[in-house]
Amino acid sequence: MRKNINISEVITINAEINECSLAFSFELLNHLSDSTRMLLITANNIKKVHENIEQVKEYVTDFEKLHSLTDYLFLKENWTQMYEKYGLRAFENELISLAENKEYDVYYFHRIDLFFDKYFTNELQNALITLIESVRYNHKKVIFSYNNQTVSGKSFESLLKSRQDLSFNVKPNNNDCDFTMKTYNHLLKKEYAKISLISNDEDIINLHKIIFSDQKKIRFNALSLDDLQNLSQIAFEDSDIIVYNDSRKILDSKMIYAFKKLSPYARIFSINSRKSIRKTDLKESKEAGVDLLLPKSFDIKEYIHTIELAIQDEFYTQKLKKLSFLTKRQQVDVKELMQRIGELEKERIFFSIVTARATDIENNNISSMIRKEDFVFIDHTNNIILFVMINLLPDIAKDIIAERTSVSKLLIKHHKKDALAQLIG
Repeated sequence: MRKNINISEVITINAEINECSLAFSFELLNHLSDSTRMLLITANNIKKVHENIEQVKEYVTDFEKLHSLTDYLFLKENWTQMYEKYGLRAFENELISLAENKEYDVYYFHRIDLFFDKYFTNELQNALITLIESVRYNHKKVIFSYNNQTVSGKSFESLLKSRQDLSFNVKPNNNDCDFTMKTYNHLLKKEYAKISLISNDEDIINLHKIIFSDQKKIRFNALSLDDLQNLSQIAFEDSDIIVYNDSRKILDSKMIYAFKKLSPYARIFSINSRKSIRKTDLKESKEAGVDLLLPKSFDIKEYIHTIELAIQDEFYTQKLKKLSFLTKRQQVDVKELMQRIGELEKERIFFSIVTARATDIENNNISSMIRKEDFVFIDHTNNIILFVMINLLPDIAKDIIAERTSVSKLLIKHHKKDALAQLIG
């Protein structure tokens, strides 16, 4: 059950008894990391929740620890009047703000059906869908408990039917609560995750091949943009993640619909040609069905970690943490240079090699120009300073060196590893 809970982002608990749903939500936390923080939002008043907690805490493993990692929000007594006065938009903004709050990893809406027993409108449903999308976008979890015997509980269950990853039906049994579990996340039923890349960009293709090829739990295939001409024949049926990269145009809803037809459960990631993402870009991409929109200068480490979270396997993050040279000096001799590059290649860690003329750069503090994981080799004989930049595409690596050295980007060169012998002798 632990894997089911960890890989799921939207979890529902159907329970007629408040104590059962409350106890079960805390038990779910026991299957997550020890530092997971939860925000519990409830329609019940403080007194009622306190009574429920007193009744269930002796049945929950490590309750005091979980309780200390949980903050509580209670609906105000004049919630109905506030809702009628300020409308849905204010509520929707509050929900999105909660989902983006970096302090919490899990949001638990206790008895969500009691929030909206009179107001379960289409507009409200759209607001809840927006909340779910925001939770997924921020790689967090949301737990909803409800009672499907109530009118709004039935409506809520119907709304979540195609949007939940994991559901629990919890019923009281003497002094205990029994449950049945159902998973909706197809990744839990597969031995591996399938990742499909659609791109003509050599650097983007190389990045994905280095990181994802030859991984036991991943099946990776790369397609060109021209392959899309024969969409019904290309090999990304049943993909779990589809990554689209096209410098000519933005991924639109028509193309996403075609992707979803072949891979209904796929998450769609789009790598944009723009240097930064505008709010309007984010809004339009979400409306089209894009799960993650990235700028041209995207953070590779963060991007890979997003995929790791989706497939529940931190294969790349763990390799990065174990690199042998992370605490060693960054300026290296030629022997250490080759050893470190060899380690990166063996572990299939992506890196870029860029050079500048030594006479163009003041070398009194070269190490301050790069990040702690990067390293540098200075070859005075050949008038070269060689930078090895980890998890940076070549063009971005050149941008960083140009910015930090005031050397023109046109004078900074990218080199493939095979050219090193000729480059430094």
